[in-house]
Amino acid sequence: MPINYLNLQPQIKDYCEQAESIYKSRSRKVDQALNLLHRCADEIDSGALQDISTLTSSHSNNRFARPDTERIDQSYKLNNTDQYNLLASDGSQIISNHHDALPISLINVSGIFYQSNSGKAPEVQTFSEFIRNAENEMMLEMIPEDLVNMARDVAETGILANWHSESDLPIIAISDGPLELFHEPRTSADHQRLFQEYLKTLQKIHRAGRILGGYIDKPRADLVIRMLEIIYGSGSELDLASISDANIFFHLLEPGSRSAIFQLNSPSSSNYTGSLSLHFFYLNVGRKDKPWIVRVEINKWTADNIVSVQLLHQALLDQCRLMGSQPYPYILHRAHEEAVVHFDEKEKLTSKLSFLLQQAGVEIDNRSYKSSAKELHKRTRMK
Repeated sequence: MPINYLNLQPQIKDYCEQAESIYKSRSRKVDQALNLLHRCADEIDSGALQDISTLTSSHSNNRFARPDTERIDQSYKLNNTDQYNLLASDGSQIISNHHDALPISLINVSGIFYQSNSGKAPEVQTFSEFIRNAENEMMLEMIPEDLVNMARDVAETGILANWHSESDLPIIAISDGPLELFHEPRTSADHQRLFQEYLKTLQKIHRAGRILGGYIDKPRADLVIRMLEIIYGSGSELDLASISDANIFFHLLEPGSRSAIFQLNSPSSSNYTGSLSLHFFYLNVGRKDKPWIVRVEINKWTADNIVSVQLLHQALLDQCRLMGSQPYPYILHRAHEEAVVHFDEKEKLTSKLSFLLQQAGVEIDNRSYKSSAKELHKRTRMK
């Protein structure tokens, strides 16, 4: 049955009125945040803001930005035109569902490698794997979704670390989403094993000399906003709630320019130490008439090398331009197309496994009748 718009009509009016009120309030807050950002930059440069102990303590329960070496209210344009090779990965998964006939937990990850000006088509590799435990046994029971997602993220990063290339050009490795794994910390042995494997994979990417960036489209984070609240909010009536970093960098960044690089403080920062410590910057990949702000996470080994930052900056802009009016790195789009698992593929795999198990004399449960009913193309209606 369709939505009851007659019932929703007065609620739609309320929705629009509340949205208008929030929009006007947000505009005022953005102006205040911009003023504080400029003030903070001036005070850091002049030495007036010498005591920033609030930003050097752990703040284990908070996520916020810390200034790094660049002026925090400045935009940085691209001035590099060097050549590079491009590597990207993405993945998808099948997650166990108690309505299914068989519990299947599987990841499907793809990698794409493109050699600039080589005249060669991009190389594509795809890997499909059942989830396994520490003993390398397939996990045939119901597995938590966050564990499957974590296994997928680790496998995606593994492609970026293990791809073999004989080219002498720098390799820009791009992943879809943050470099910080939000699936940890967890206490289970499987989570801890996967997280340690992830850290080792990051170290391998570093040793290989690759430039790694995690691309976050349409970011909602308020890391810089939280930084300003920590510095200037004590004992004041400062209210920057409901605005994001993207709201302020929308006004600061011209098309093609990036923000300063910031350090990232989070509850998991203590796990990313030394060259692995997390940093980020914002980047306007849009046009003058249609700005689009994204966040790019990098590790310290990239943040400390301005040439690497410039190459990553250039690669992301080059890739986003290929997508026209909806900027997004084309190579990530291709990696997603190669990795995505469609529903009919899950059904085909389930059927194959069921057939082989039944041949072996293993009794198979039926799919739940609730699930079967939802997939009926035609329904009868009781009168």
